Amino acid sequence: MIGFSACENPGSVGSEITDPTSEVVRDTLIINGLNAVDATSYSGEQSFFSAGNFDDPLFGSLTATGYLKPNLPASSDTMKADGEMLLQIMYDRDQVFGNTDGTQQFELYQINQYWRDRVLKVDEELSLSSQKIGEFSVGTEDSLMVNLSDIASGWVDEYRTYAEDSKDDTTGSVDSTYKYEAHGLALVSSNSSKILPLYRDSTRFFIQHPEADTFDVSLNRWGYHLERGSSNTIPQGSISLHSTYESVLNFKRLGIEELDIQPPGLSRAELVLYENTAALEQSLGGEPSTTQRAKEQVAFLHLANPDGLPENIDPGAPLNNPTRLQGSYSAENGTFRFDVTRLVENIIRNGFPEDREFFITLPNDGVIKSTLIMTDDNQVPDGLKPKIIITSLKNIKN
Repeated sequence: MIGFSACENPGSVGSEITDPTSEVVRDTLIINGLNAVDATSYSGEQSFFSAGNFDDPLFGSLTATGYLKPNLPASSDTMKADGEMLLQIMYDRDQVFGNTDGTQQFELYQINQYWRDRVLKVDEELSLSSQKIGEFSVGTEDSLMVNLSDIASGWVDEYRTYAEDSKDDTTGSVDSTYKYEAHGLALVSSNSSKILPLYRDSTRFFIQHPEADTFDVSLNRWGYHLERGSSNTIPQGSISLHSTYESVLNFKRLGIEELDIQPPGLSRAELVLYENTAALEQSLGGEPSTTQRAKEQVAFLHLANPDGLPENIDPGAPLNNPTRLQGSYSAENGTFRFDVTRLVENIIRNGFPEDREFFITLPNDGVIKSTLIMTDDNQVPDGLKPKIIITSLKNIKN
């Protein structure tokens, strides 16, 4: 359902158009029925992968377990018996979810099952060994080196065996064995402080020798599992929007069929969504001043078949076509705004496609982000309800 909120008539345009009797009209339509659907998406092979824990007073307790597996060394590199293996941790401090100055503790576990990061979903938990093989902590620094030879020597020795055997392998059997029998490491949080968005390119392994060159080994696979505790603090009239697609926004129609608009008269159409900035800010009032939620600067509007989620709204879908548009966030008034002029024109000309609905997502890039969006609930002022604003010329000659 779509409700009318306002209709403005600024008056005659005069010499700016060929027909001096035409008038500019601005119609504002409230979008009713905005709701949330679960389209939980993929966590592997993104630009980032997350690890850590934060007990969010608004969105519930969040526990992200990071998964990673190194490649074998390049053919030109040799891991010798005296070589030490280090894990370089690098993350985007500006996109931390939690207390940026807090100390997040991690335990290392071996992954006990074969997994493919390309099909790993956010809610898919991998089997881990029952005993930790090491531990480390991350404080205020945005990068650090973890000496795995010191804290997980058994795992390093196993990796060294694969690396040595692959040097003499001409059949590919070692690479195949490593692919299916060595599964990598899990970064498991052991306290609640913050969730780190780890760079997939800069987070890598290093092999260093006392009297030989140091070389690095990139990630073969990466991803994460997110466990989200329930939250009873979401205010009425607001909906959670998560970058993980656990909660994406959904509505059925724009309601433009209620308006008498022809394509030649359409000037601009804009979809506007309002954040519940008051609830977002107040909920962190009891936390340290260095606590934050990562903020997203863009969002996506999709016109998609609900039976094809999440694949047809995932990052690989084509951008800036009539069925997937990028909107921008305005910090000045806490809104996400989408230019839907082409989309509205297309619907006016060709009708609304069957089996399609609208979905709104935050980018799923491996960084955990959440926000609150106002709905059309009766407790929400009309000025903060989701709406589409259409500017058109009335009485224009076709």
